Amino acid sequence: MEPDDLLIASTGVIGQPYPMDRIRSYLDTLPAEFPPADLDRAAAAMMTTDTRPKTASARIGAATLTGIAKGVGMIQPNMSTMLAWFFTDTDIDQSVLDAVFRRVVDRTFNALSIDTDTSTSDSAAILANGLAGPVDVAEFEKALHGVALDLVRMIASDGEGASKLIEVRVTGARDADQAKRIGKAVVNSPLVKTAVHGADPNWGRVAMAVGKCEDEADVEPDRVRICFGDVETFPTEATDEVLARAAEQMKGDEVVISVDLGIADGVFTVYGCDLTEGYIRINADYTT
Repeated sequence: MEPDDLLIASTGVIGQPYPMDRIRSYLDTLPAEFPPADLDRAAAAMMTTDTRPKTASARIGAATLTGIAKGVGMIQPNMSTMLAWFFTDTDIDQSVLDAVFRRVVDRTFNALSIDTDTSTSDSAAILANGLAGPVDVAEFEKALHGVALDLVRMIASDGEGASKLIEVRVTGARDADQAKRIGKAVVNSPLVKTAVHGADPNWGRVAMAVGKCEDEADVEPDRVRICFGDVETFPTEATDEVLARAAEQMKGDEVVISVDLGIADGVFTVYGCDLTEGYIRINADYTT
């Protein structure tokens, strides 16, 4: 990008035009030279149904990396109705930065789902001005992944009407792509989401979500293992005592569901939230 280029992003009700006369009038009042960036205010300004702004930062040697994001509904990348911006003073080649950013997005924002719905308005970008000099690329990618994952977890925990973050860890898959598909099926299941909301360790709902991935012909029920937190509920006999311990694991603000497929060594983790009456209220009254 050139210094005078602009990145344009959009959020709001699909198909509803912006009041461009008001926007142009405001743009005319902006100073020729902007003051230093206030990323906290920017994160708050772009909120829609978010209940809190989302920011995260990291240091890589002498360089700083900061990310801001918004989005709590219509979230299932493609990246959904989500905006995410990253700013760094690292000196890094553009092609290298692009490759790093795409890898990180695939393992973070593309691992996120609130409600399976997507939008026309999703955007994510990273800007680097190089003022702090070069850093180790591997360390930079690690830091970028950490900042992006922090933002993803903030989005998931702030999902519309949500009371709990859900983390689904799939292991033992044929490859990472299969693990991702299975994980998304679990985290997107309304029955799983409502079970999590009620702290009900109904492992059959997780098994159902895995089983409805009917194209995954190498998934065999007798090799699958399902856990809530560190409590195995399948194939272990789900006695009252086992289910009570699993229910305790589900009473916190974050619920981890683990599914091991017993096929190979593919792994992937996805993030989402529970489904509550609050989600229905927000979206039933969204434009009224």
